[in-house]
Amino acid sequence: MMRMIAAGLLSTVLAGTAGAQTFTVTGRFEYEDKGWSYSGWSGADGARPIRRADVTVLDDTAVVVLGSGTTDENGEFSIEASSVGVTQVRVRVDADTNLDPVFQRVRVTTTGGTEYTAFSPAFPAHDTALDLDVGTTTVLKTLSGGAEGNPFNILDMGVTGFDYILGPLVAETTVGTIRMNWPGTGGSFASGSSLTLDQDDGYDDAVNLHELGHVVQNLYSESDNPGGTHVFGDSDQDPRLSFGEGYATFFGACVMVTELNKAGLYFDGSGSSQSGGVQLRLRLEETTPYSGDAFGAADEVAVACTLFDILDDETSPDQAGGVDDDDFVSGTLINGIGRHRAWWDTLEGPVAAAANLSINDAWDGWFALHGAGGLHAGMQALFSDHRMHFFEDVDEPNDTIDTPHPTSIGPSWSSEHTLYTSNASPPVPGSGDFDWWSASIVKGSRIAIETRYPAGAADADTQCDTYLDLWDALGTKHAEAESGGTGRNARIAGFVVPSTGTWKWRVRTQSNFRRYGRYDVRATYEFENHLPTILSGPVAAPSTLTDVQTSALSVSASDVDAGQTLSYSWTPLNGGSILGSGAAVTFVPPDVATSTLCEVALVVSDNLGATTTAAVLPITVEPGGSPCGAPASVSVGGVGKAGLAGVPVLTPLGLPVVPGTDFKLRLSQALPFGQAWIFAGFSLISAPFDGGTLYPALNKTFLAGVPGSGTVDLPIPFTDPIFCGLAFYVQVLVPNDPGAAGSYQTSQTNYVAIVPGA
Repeated sequence: MMRMIAAGLLSTVLAGTAGAQTFTVTGRFEYEDKGWSYSGWSGADGARPIRRADVTVLDDTAVVVLGSGTTDENGEFSIEASSVGVTQVRVRVDADTNLDPVFQRVRVTTTGGTEYTAFSPAFPAHDTALDLDVGTTTVLKTLSGGAEGNPFNILDMGVTGFDYILGPLVAETTVGTIRMNWPGTGGSFASGSSLTLDQDDGYDDAVNLHELGHVVQNLYSESDNPGGTHVFGDSDQDPRLSFGEGYATFFGACVMVTELNKAGLYFDGSGSSQSGGVQLRLRLEETTPYSGDAFGAADEVAVACTLFDILDDETSPDQAGGVDDDDFVSGTLINGIGRHRAWWDTLEGPVAAAANLSINDAWDGWFALHGAGGLHAGMQALFSDHRMHFFEDVDEPNDTIDTPHPTSIGPSWSSEHTLYTSNASPPVPGSGDFDWWSASIVKGSRIAIETRYPAGAADADTQCDTYLDLWDALGTKHAEAESGGTGRNARIAGFVVPSTGTWKWRVRTQSNFRRYGRYDVRATYEFENHLPTILSGPVAAPSTLTDVQTSALSVSASDVDAGQTLSYSWTPLNGGSILGSGAAVTFVPPDVATSTLCEVALVVSDNLGATTTAAVLPITVEPGGSPCGAPASVSVGGVGKAGLAGVPVLTPLGLPVVPGTDFKLRLSQALPFGQAWIFAGFSLISAPFDGGTLYPALNKTFLAGVPGSGTVDLPIPFTDPIFCGLAFYVQVLVPNDPGAAGSYQTSQTNYVAIVPGA
């Protein structure tokens, strides 16, 4: 047995006095290991060599360095030392690989920065003319807070990890110094090029390698792991955290298989327990004991086991017994290189360049680097084993508003869908997806649209963080939701549909690190409105009539929704008018010169605004003559008053027939270029005015210009039956006539009495 201390570096002044003798010091360093398996601490605590460690031969009395070197793979060393005469020799081993000229430097220190060292027994009065074999020195366990540990076991895990990186991975090692600190408190963790192991993790090889995996990712690639609480069996973590933690577990398992000839395991034991004492464990090949709960990119166990499946094969010393459960068997090459190197190139290349890194980027980066040679079918199968469905779903293409997948409104959830799309063949790398859905919905209905985790999983099983948008048939967005559903799911609820038609909704994600994922979706009625139904009609009675007749229009309609009231909109499309409202109205046709097809459109609405499709009712209208019962008449009365051109005369031309546009009054012998004032009234007042007589009451007044001939025709159309039998009187006065008497010098015509009629 020997002692182990934590101390600073001793004096490194080499003995160089005159007459020094050169001699060789040999020996071996090993450390007391602690045996473990999936079942826990085994109690078989053998010894393992301290490999690649710095070794210093000391003059133990003068504390002078006589020579230095490193241990080999068996923990053995052979160092040339130099001293004079007889001296007391002791050999120190440091938990450091600094003196190995080709290996990565790994140091094991206290959390305060003091490097661990151990010493061989002292060899007093050694004749430096002779070589010295110090034999085998075993560094025993030590305790920290009651937990067993050994700094040289920690060093060996660091060395073993870099044996893997330098071996199958053929990686560069120029990454500075890796510092492994023990004992820490409050859990094990890594940051940059340093890792700290909790006091009870000194013998937890898998924990050592897991934390070293974090350091390796930090230095050789990139990590966007946000840190924080995480546990095995949680499928609802931040995907960036799950990838960072899953990668670290996967890295440790790869080292276990390739360097330690152990199954790919994660084991965290109780440091104070001599047997058993399992705190946390995982078999990566079988996903035991999480085989029923390790799914999705947000689950670190699923990430670790998926990555491990790429590199594990039938030769691995696991429970599979010489078989493998995927296409990546021994001898499988990726574009001519081994799988370990193919993955390492992906990690150092595309993965390192990814932002918000998750296993999505590992998938995309693998194929961006290796293309079709990345064995798409095999990768898809093993990713799918852990429900990472990085492939398009059965309803693609439905990526645009113009290509929605038709569905129905109802209580059933859709099948599983994926937010993944790719235009490549095979479909990798991928990109985030927009999934569009559509359904016909009646105005006034109240709907809810929502997503859920696939099959209603309680623990997510997916990274998906859905976002919903709702659009009408014209392409206008009406509602959106990022949350409202269970967990990270979205829900639009209580939306009252403002127009009948095909409504479309989109499932997508706004998260830049949850680009892919799986979801179910459904749209349900909170209240379903229905279109009114026309039971019979509309009909016109008669459907053929003259333009002086009317037609009775009627319809029968109903609504299945209790309490709804109906309204009716009748719209003439080719002239005419509607009298009345409701289900029965009267159609008044327009006047026509020839047989004309007139149409009336009917729309029935409920009180929520849902309408039937317009029903068009055809009606044939024939010319029917004047609508007036009495004949038209016209007569002339009164006397005029002279002006410069004589007495102006107002003469009727034709009869005031309704309907008609041919009737006119002719003004003659009026003042050339004068202004004619036309007075019309519904009665005769025959009142003296300006030396003459004003005959009609002044109900209407019009102004017309007189041409140089002194004659002008004044047309008076009668197109509306309202004029029938309406008697009125017309007289024209021309003011400022130089030949007329009176204060206003008005020349005046006679009057014309007009009664429009048939």
